[in-house]
Amino acid sequence: MFSFRKQDRNAAILFLSIIVLVVLLFPLLKKGDNNLNDNLNLNSPLSTHSGTGGESSSINYQLSTVNYQLTYFDPNTADSTQLLRLGLKPWQVRNIYKYRAKGGRYRTKEDFAMLYGLTLEHYRRLEPYIKIAPEVMARDVIVRRNNENVNHSHNANANVPITPPNKKLSPGETLDINTADTTALKRIPGIGSYYARRIVELRQRRQAFTSPDELLAIRNFPETSLVYMTCSQNFPHVHVNSSTLQQLKAHPLINHTQATDILRYRRLNGAIHSIDDMALLPSFTKENLSRLAPFLIFD
Repeated sequence: MFSFRKQDRNAAILFLSIIVLVVLLFPLLKKGDNNLNDNLNLNSPLSTHSGTGGESSSINYQLSTVNYQLTYFDPNTADSTQLLRLGLKPWQVRNIYKYRAKGGRYRTKEDFAMLYGLTLEHYRRLEPYIKIAPEVMARDVIVRRNNENVNHSHNANANVPITPPNKKLSPGETLDINTADTTALKRIPGIGSYYARRIVELRQRRQAFTSPDELLAIRNFPETSLVYMTCSQNFPHVHVNSSTLQQLKAHPLINHTQATDILRYRRLNGAIHSIDDMALLPSFTKENLSRLAPFLIFD
């Protein structure tokens, strides 16, 4: 080789280098072809059938690098592990959980198709495996039973006239707003669903009403409705200085915090002698005391 001319020697070295590179790269190129074939095969669904009576219980799909395990599932009860194995994204599973937590229920297969981000191809693959059990929610059972009871009651009393529950009160009729629920309150002329809810909310905060006029605290409340309202005031008297915590809390106009404040004052300062002493308690407002005053006994 050293007897060759410099140009010939360089050409021979280049030729030998090319041969060496081809020999070294050939195994790598062959391995790449095999990987390409494997990836092409992964795009075709591979199915395995099992079960009795020729019924398929599961099918495994491999798409790219993600494994899908198709099994029968109920979207109302399936857990996150099963949903993820079906090929759903983690954020889709979270959306399902949020929907169910708010009381939502998938009643048909088409309801599940509305899942955000679920492609038509993916849904068609899942559709044969969706099995929605009836009466999954306790609410559905209760509603069904109530409907059956109502129908049975109507059949048993077919000849007995029934007063519609939403029939408005006639002039001269009244309703006790300390005991009536929203359905009954809506029978009062001028009171609809909104004001019925507000009355119940205000009653829960005040624990009881002592006069229908207290409802005027509700914005734009119809004053003409007050003539149809009464307040049961058979509240017991309170022996402020001798009642126990439980006895104080039992009064409709005294809550737990107020009862605790009374006991604390008695322990630190002695007997409570008047409404003025009660006004020193942080949990009592002027309005609270004016409503409670007729029932207080300072002995």
